[in-house]
Order: sequence, then C-alpha cells, then structure tokens
Amino acid sequence: MLPVQKKEIFHEILLNHFKENKVEITSTITKPFPFLESLRDSSFITEKIYSDSQEACRNLVPVGKVIYHILCHLEKTFDKSLLRALFSRVHLKEYPDLIPIHRSFENVIQDTYFSQESDRETLKLPSSEQVPTEPKALGMKKRDQESFTAFR
Repeated sequence: MLPVQKKEIFHEILLNHFKENKVEITSTITKPFPFLESLRDSSFITEKIYSDSQEACRNLVPVGKVIYHILCHLEKTFDKSLLRALFSRVHLKEYPDLIPIHRSFENVIQDTYFSQESDRETLKLPSSEQVPTEPKALGMKKRDQESFTAFR
C-alpha cells in the first residue's frame, strides 16, 4: 500500500472514530469556557461561530447542543490537529471525563499503527499476474496437464 493511501485510511479511521464519539465528547463538555475559546484561538472555529455559540449559551440553549453543533462543523474539516486541540492538557484538566475518550483515540491510533506494521511484515505473495497458471509453466507432465485443464 502506498504511503498516501495509508494516510487516507488512517484519516478515515480517525474521522469515523470522531463521528462515533461526538455525543460522548459533547456530554463531557459541561461549560463553554475554555472549550470555545481554545477552538477560536487556534482557528478551528471562526469568530462568528464563537459569538453565535456564546449567545446561544446565554439564551439558555443547552451547552451540549451548542457543543454538538460545533463538533458537527469541525467534522467537515477534520484532521488530526483537531484531536490535539480537543485533548489538550487544559481540556483534559477542565473536563476530566474526556480522558477515557482520549484513551480510546490513542488505542485506535496504536491499533492502526500496529496493523500497518504487521501488514509490512506479512509475506509478500506474488500478484496473480506473476503466478503461472498454464500447466506447462507449472512443470506438469503431459498426462497431468490434460487432467489439470479439464478442471478449468
């Protein structure tokens, strides 16, 4: 597998894990500060999304709904740098229920890495184009060649 393909697969695996855990992530963010500010400061969300989210919270929209809306927005532009921001030390300290979710991402990363490593170590079998299929090429005797071709 080409390195670009591996990166794409890795990205898809992380994105899918992110999608599967949006509700869990949302449930751990119990207050908007410092979550919204850090996403804004690191340019994951725009000033408009930040101010709209702050206003929604002031208007008593549940924090969970606001955070879920933001995570849906972030899903569209997802990359691994988002995970660094999401699981920053500040967030893990402020929202300790994020820790098991952070571990689940670490496990996915390790599993994917070790899976790719084991793929490298598996025997490299020749492609079907390189495997001889003609009886003569397989070194068969004349009578064996006839029975071989009868089963094709």
